[in-house]
Amino acid sequence: MRPGFTIRSRFAATLALLALLAGCFALRAPAAAPQLARPFVPAGDATELHSISVTWIGHATALIRIEDRWFLTDPVLGDRIGGIYPRRVAAGIERSAIPPLDAVLISHAHFDHLDVPTLRGLDRIPVVLVPRGAATFLPDDLATDEVAALDTWGQWSRGGVTITAVPSSHGDGRYLVDRWNRDSHTSWIIEYRGLTVYFAGDTGYVPAQAAAIAAGFQIDVALLPVGPAGRWSWVERWRRDVHATPDDAMTLFEACGAQWMIPIHFGTFFESPARELPYIQRAIARHPLARRVRMLTIGETTELLY
Repeated sequence: MRPGFTIRSRFAATLALLALLAGCFALRAPAAAPQLARPFVPAGDATELHSISVTWIGHATALIRIEDRWFLTDPVLGDRIGGIYPRRVAAGIERSAIPPLDAVLISHAHFDHLDVPTLRGLDRIPVVLVPRGAATFLPDDLATDEVAALDTWGQWSRGGVTITAVPSSHGDGRYLVDRWNRDSHTSWIIEYRGLTVYFAGDTGYVPAQAAAIAAGFQIDVALLPVGPAGRWSWVERWRRDVHATPDDAMTLFEACGAQWMIPIHFGTFFESPARELPYIQRAIARHPLARRVRMLTIGETTELLY
């Protein structure tokens, strides 16, 4: 660090940059979501259900139902992240349509994944799960009974649900200048009544990590990040260790041994769906597991019966 370039001055420079960005984006409003989700539990005795449903709300926000339990991942429902950067497409659900949740899972502390206004706006949650280093960014007034801050391979269990923090390859910190904040990213495995969902959050593809996950779990559905897609090739090479390319995501899908893949983390904040979709669709089409990928539009639900 240069003499005189203190932590305080770094924060001041960051705030000035954020103020500039806020001015640039002040007039941009998100396009309407293609559809608004209306989640429900299928008719019949809930104890006899054996199905998984996934509703893609946008970016890394997904509403997951495993039988009669509901989980929300990386909830970001507002029109702006960090109060500044605007969505390109509105969230695919109204807050009033979110069912009573059993857990909220946060993959890491970055603003497009951990959004304090959204968390404060949710009805009471039994537990919020975060990687240990991200717990510091949660507000004290969350409507939750428990905050479970886990290290990699740590587990939380309650009422037949087991959630495990599994390895991911991403970055730490939250405010651009606080890189000393470590262990603030993870992926998650949710297990309930013999069904398993892998929520990768935001990660690059690391063969050893994928092999370890495959060795420990039989995954039914994997929610894997595929964007930002279509960046310049030098950016792809530089950033693929923290953001899987669409081809890397397909390799991760195969390596982790999941039955089904649902692409996430694209077409919501940083690029429009029309910009990213062609790159994602081509990567899926050229992979042998293409038929086991369920591509959703924002607000769309897919259900898998077992």
